[in-house]
Amino acid sequence: MPTDDDGMMIPAGLSAQQVNQVRVLAGLCEARDGYGVEARLDFGTLETRPEGSPSDVLWYENGQLVGFACIYGYGDPSKVEASILVHPDFRRRGIGRLMARAVVRECHKRGVRRLLLVVPQESREGAEFARAMGTQHSHSEYTMDLDVKRIPPFERAPDPVELRPAGAEDVPIMAAIVASAFAEPTQEEEQALVRLMKDPSRITYLATQDGRPVGVIQSAVSDGRAFVVHFAVRPEMQGKGIGRQMLLAIVHGLLNSGSQWITIEVETDNRNALSLYERCGFVTVNGTDYELLELPRIPTAPELLFDQ
Repeated sequence: MPTDDDGMMIPAGLSAQQVNQVRVLAGLCEARDGYGVEARLDFGTLETRPEGSPSDVLWYENGQLVGFACIYGYGDPSKVEASILVHPDFRRRGIGRLMARAVVRECHKRGVRRLLLVVPQESREGAEFARAMGTQHSHSEYTMDLDVKRIPPFERAPDPVELRPAGAEDVPIMAAIVASAFAEPTQEEEQALVRLMKDPSRITYLATQDGRPVGVIQSAVSDGRAFVVHFAVRPEMQGKGIGRQMLLAIVHGLLNSGSQWITIEVETDNRNALSLYERCGFVTVNGTDYELLELPRIPTAPELLFDQ
């Protein structure tokens, strides 16, 4: 096993020191490349890895972290997402390719069959790297930040929606809501909620109207930046202003608690959600492509598996 003074290491989990090193590396990449990467790294998840999760990959040169590949699982054990960062001064040396091989090996060990590579749309190098891996485009998302000047004025709704912090007893109904809203397996959503609700940086809310559960929304706060995630409304209740009430309620709550930067992500082809977020004061700041690698097809890209 390489030490953190030289080469690659794959720890069972990240220490607080390693998470800080990743933050420094992300800042260096942002300064060099001119676009944000830290927002695409879920630091709350990095700090609270559940046992048995796919491991992250780190690359050190003389004690400095110069490469990082983070692997995220969100409920479905057969699918993960990965982001790869390489220090600007250490690129074109094969570090990214070697870390990609390690990611693939970790996925195979754990039975992962679908790997989504996270590629900022601003990154030409990232797009070229994904193509070299033999990926196929899966989908794209916009990152949207709140512009407080665009928040609409408060309006009292005739059928108000209430948000309350959720507990473990609420997981089954929340999983059913999310699964029905996004056509995902309920069991996978239960697993994801159970894991995410253990993250101390996140708060999950159950939305009710006249006592009836109608939606789920979650906030995650890291270093003063807040993310609105896991946002879903029961399909039969959509289009009735419930989502708008939920989003504005959590936005005001985050602002009142001191969050200065609030972000939400949306698939680029989800026009209804995009329109809702814009009406609530969010503006698009960048886009991210998710490039899919079906791992059973990996032998067609031998450069990822074998030394050349």
